[in-house]
Amino acid sequence: MTRDETISEAGKYRIGTVTKLTGLSADVVRVWERRYGAIRPDRSEAGTRLYSEADILRLRRLRQAVEKGYSISQAAKLSEAEMDEALSDSERATDASDPYSIVRDRFLEAVKRMDVVSADLELSRAATLFPARVLITKIVAPILDEVGERWSHKEFGVAHEHVATYLLRNMLSSLFRLYPPAEHAHTIVLATPAEERHEFGLLLAALFAATRGWRVVYIGTDLPADEIAYAVHLTNSRFLALSLISQHPELEKELHAIASALPADTRVWIGGSEALARRELIHSLNWVLVRDLDDLDDRLRR
Repeated sequence: MTRDETISEAGKYRIGTVTKLTGLSADVVRVWERRYGAIRPDRSEAGTRLYSEADILRLRRLRQAVEKGYSISQAAKLSEAEMDEALSDSERATDASDPYSIVRDRFLEAVKRMDVVSADLELSRAATLFPARVLITKIVAPILDEVGERWSHKEFGVAHEHVATYLLRNMLSSLFRLYPPAEHAHTIVLATPAEERHEFGLLLAALFAATRGWRVVYIGTDLPADEIAYAVHLTNSRFLALSLISQHPELEKELHAIASALPADTRVWIGGSEALARRELIHSLNWVLVRDLDDLDDRLRR
């Protein structure tokens, strides 16, 4: 461990080491500490939080309790003896090597029963356990795919789809406040063109950008070219992200209108299944085709 990560002579650890030892993100550790009083770390003379071995053990045990069905508000109130009993009583024959599939299965089963409270609780637990990018790629995106599959095979009705998307949208929206933009951050405007009403690809992209410290201006779906260009002008953004899933007769005309209305130095990133199907048009507009979330994340980092 480096000097920056731990102060070994005092048996205290900085947040970077704590995240590695517990598997929790820094944001989750701080929320559990501030909101739920789960631990009370010391501070250095400079004000840096310093975590003890006992803090790390407590965080690990809290994570186990949350994974086994407790809310963090419940688990944080348990004494060590009560925690021992809770973890013993809630042992389950599940494959802990894939906690993501456990969350997905529980959520989908609750949606199938229209048990909105249980489904929402599963998402809340997942949001406290996993970093946002992991949550998106391992839980949210696969759930969206599975809901679509079940709907197409008539295993889910429209009501099931609405319940699932409502809960997912609420959970994702609540995460944005955890990621304020970095100092001197780039601004990125996110939208879909007119007649494009599919939101989730855009919402996932917006959250990815927020976790990378970008200043996110999410203006939503089904917007005409002049409104999109106006938002880019008003925010002085050099970056525009578009999501494209649906086909409609005026689509090509609308994309050309967006390109004409934007400042010449605007960098446009566009993703989605319909964008992939229109590679030649995207290339002719000198826009960047984003193939998937990993591709987007790489561009955001660079």
